[in-house]
Amino acid sequence: MKISSYLRIENIFLDVLLPDKDAALRFVADACVKNSIVEDGGVLYTGLQEREMTLSTGVGGGIGFPHTASEEANDAAVLLIRPKKPIDFEALDNLPVDIIIAIIVPSNKTTLHIRILARVSRLCKNQDFLTIVRETENSEKLHEEIIKLEQIVDLF
Repeated sequence: MKISSYLRIENIFLDVLLPDKDAALRFVADACVKNSIVEDGGVLYTGLQEREMTLSTGVGGGIGFPHTASEEANDAAVLLIRPKKPIDFEALDNLPVDIIIAIIVPSNKTTLHIRILARVSRLCKNQDFLTIVRETENSEKLHEEIIKLEQIVDLF
């Protein structure tokens, strides 16, 4: 499985002005409506919030993985957001987040949800991936670089 299969260019957002985690979750929900991933952003936002109340998805190292399963979603989607400035995400290491990878999966696709989370987690342990995300100037180029990296690096 390749994350690039679920990450469309229009779901890569670079240098986004986000003041905090809540704004990031709202941004994800709004982007999912705009890009036809879901119809009701409010339902998706609530799902993302509920997941964050369980335990922050700020996993450390400057990375946040907000994710939820939603009846609103017909297909799985990955969104990559690079805030203009790092934001507090209540991360496990208390460091601000400068990479947000949101995962939206249909409610009936639990196995896929877990597989995508595992794949993203492994991808984020790859220093080349993190450098590419932090330094690439535009969405199209970033998408190309992620595809190239996934072709040459065995992440499982």
